[in-house]
Amino acid sequence: MTSPQNRFFLVLIVVITLFAAIVAGSNRVPILGDTRTRYGLDIQGGVRVTLRAKTEEYEAREKQKWNADKLESVRKILENRVNATGVAEPVIIMKPAANQIIIELPGLKNKEEAIKQIQSTASLQFYLLPQLTTGEWRIQDTDNPVTKAKDEIIYDSKTNQPIPLQVLETAIFSGDPIVSGKDLKPNSRAVPGAGNGKPQIEFEFSEEGGRAFEEVTRANIGKNLAIFLDKKLLTAPRINDVIRGKGVIDGNFTLKTAKELSDQLNAGALPVGLEIVEQRNLEATLGQEAVATTTRAGLLGLGAVLIFMLVVYRLPGLIADVALLLYTLFSFAVFKGGLQILGIEPITLTLPGIAGFILSIGMAVDANILIFERIKEELRSGKTLRASIDSGFKRAFTAILDSNVCTMITCMVLYNFGTGPIRGFALTLGLGVLISMFTAITVTRTLLFSLVTIPGAQNAALYGVQGDHKPRAHNFMRNPRLWLIISTAIIIPGLVFWAAGGLKRGIEFQGGTELVLPFQERHSSDQIINALAQIKPEYKDSRVVVANEVSAKYAYVTMRKLSDEERVTVGEAVQKSVGSFSPGQKVSFSNVSGLISKELTQNAVSAVLVASLLIMAYLAFRFATAGDYREGLKYGVCAVVALLHDVLVVFGSFAILGKLFDWQIDSLFVTAMLTVVGFSVHDTIVVFDRIRENLQRRQRGESFTALADKSIDQTLTRSIYTSLTVVFTLLMLFLFGGSAVHQFTGALLIGIISGTYSSIFNATVLLVLFKKGDTGDRVAGDGPRSGLKARDTSGERPLVTPRINPTPAPAGATSNGTISSIPDMNEDGTPRTPRKQPQRRRRM
Repeated sequence: MTSPQNRFFLVLIVVITLFAAIVAGSNRVPILGDTRTRYGLDIQGGVRVTLRAKTEEYEAREKQKWNADKLESVRKILENRVNATGVAEPVIIMKPAANQIIIELPGLKNKEEAIKQIQSTASLQFYLLPQLTTGEWRIQDTDNPVTKAKDEIIYDSKTNQPIPLQVLETAIFSGDPIVSGKDLKPNSRAVPGAGNGKPQIEFEFSEEGGRAFEEVTRANIGKNLAIFLDKKLLTAPRINDVIRGKGVIDGNFTLKTAKELSDQLNAGALPVGLEIVEQRNLEATLGQEAVATTTRAGLLGLGAVLIFMLVVYRLPGLIADVALLLYTLFSFAVFKGGLQILGIEPITLTLPGIAGFILSIGMAVDANILIFERIKEELRSGKTLRASIDSGFKRAFTAILDSNVCTMITCMVLYNFGTGPIRGFALTLGLGVLISMFTAITVTRTLLFSLVTIPGAQNAALYGVQGDHKPRAHNFMRNPRLWLIISTAIIIPGLVFWAAGGLKRGIEFQGGTELVLPFQERHSSDQIINALAQIKPEYKDSRVVVANEVSAKYAYVTMRKLSDEERVTVGEAVQKSVGSFSPGQKVSFSNVSGLISKELTQNAVSAVLVASLLIMAYLAFRFATAGDYREGLKYGVCAVVALLHDVLVVFGSFAILGKLFDWQIDSLFVTAMLTVVGFSVHDTIVVFDRIRENLQRRQRGESFTALADKSIDQTLTRSIYTSLTVVFTLLMLFLFGGSAVHQFTGALLIGIISGTYSSIFNATVLLVLFKKGDTGDRVAGDGPRSGLKARDTSGERPLVTPRINPTPAPAGATSNGTISSIPDMNEDGTPRTPRKQPQRRRRM
């Protein structure tokens, strides 16, 4: 990096830091709008709305019976509306017997407007309006006193009065629309207008809808086409040309209203009207003490990571700590709404979300460790500090790029396949990866190059380099099948417990019974949960939300399904141990659905499978040898098999813990599993990247097994260190973070440790066995790479070293082309023995 380039990046980092600090420290930024921190129901509380589907209207209009499947379709549409990007953290459950849907939304600024958006059927319809073309009617902008915006209203040109809805019903809506919202693809989006910059909505028709719209516009050029939303006019432009497939909706939109409408169109129109049955304000489900406990535990873990980096890497470690703090600032600014200008919504922070955010800080240091270990290798080989930094970044970049691309592939697939919280997880993980790439590479590189010019920063000891260091030969590949046997022995008990019903699904998966407790006085959720646990220990996993209003002191308790007898027992016991109910009121019970739908689970599984196939394809391309993608595919298959190993280990472990300690799986378990999937291949790619590099400088006669062993030895330290930084954070959260994140961090701990093990003892072992299978060499009898007895490698065919183009001898070289002052060095820093050129056989 040249000095002008370094100065440019320094200025860029300062500008981004200042902007992020402004967003993080304020509640409103002019170009972004509202940047308040959004908290979830567990921290801030919110509003609970019970909606009933007007099934009688549906049956009268459609001439068919209403059923549970249609209520599920309503739930799905509502979820897509209130949680289009998956970061709003709502709670949506159904009461099928009453045809009701309950929505709990965290801390809203305008509750009435949000509920109105939810109730809207969002029926988009396109009609021809010949009355506008003939001048019989006209359109006039009218101020809306509620929204403070201008609405387009249809007026009678003669009477100069608005056209009554009854007249519009007869003249327009009695006929079938040309096309409707059902004919749109779910990819509408709000964009600035091409000319004046006013927000508009881009949309695209389905194939059938596009054909119908094209025919109508071709036959009606010069006439007016009106677009209605729930029978309210949005716009009525004149058809100037044939419109094929795509179009835009112009109207008196703000960016916010355009975004809301595009989300509604993408979610689809409701097949039935909804009426409000009940609306309550909810308290936070967790107290501030729980938030403080988790935050303190996370900060302890983060402090351990910062100290670890400083002790191990000295001066670069200090720079990595600065980069980590910037990562924290940048991420928090994005969470608060720093990317609203790009259409990315602010992210709602729940207590597990805060724990995940703190965990991401520990994960963000991975790239720094890879880079710093490379820099240490370059310094030991005798290079200057500037050359070592430059070479260290270049040689570490391939592993960083490949591992993060694999994570981004997972994120993109999850976002496109998933719904609700799965999309939210993919979005936050993807943003975290991009930010960490910037801080770990651009920020760290810029700051390190800035130190090169400081005389006191030239000492190699400041970079953790002390004397010669040669990686110890562990000979892990001496008996590769042993590691596979160990992995099988770890997985099988979990599968046995899984088959025995140890994997217990919580109420978020299978639903249960909801109790509405009408207390005379307010009681906290902790009091109610403790009372339930005294009745039966398994009741401690119940979910409790409290509505604290002047007119009502209700508590809503969702627990596993109860029989009629159990309902009576629970109601009486709660009233006795917690407090009396309001006079004349009693406990009401109803069965409710789970929070995690079958569709969400199926989409998550499908997404992981598709992501695995794409990761295999990507690694096949990246690790192909001389254009042979079959060689690269071996790397991809081995990486994905190791990933599936980690998934089975976590599932099996929770089956055992479920059987022994009654641990249950819930939405946080799904999040933990997706995190494991997203990061599982990181350590594997680090080892594979070193194998790829060593193949380019492979010594003649060196077997692939020995080369793989050497690659593991060279990357073992960084694999352990990258896992340690995450384990430090997770351990603190697991031990001191409180019960709300206990099982979540437990699943992640198991997955991260399993991922470190599988990258060495599964992925690399399988790759070695693949190579041995290619040459027909037997595995048994492989000895150590060095010692008194050399291993018999006659059966292993040495791979051909890729040809490297000769480079001109540098200044200072002697006449035979070698450099007298700098010996040719091996990877471990020892002088390399010159290779003898084989003699060619003469043809007779």
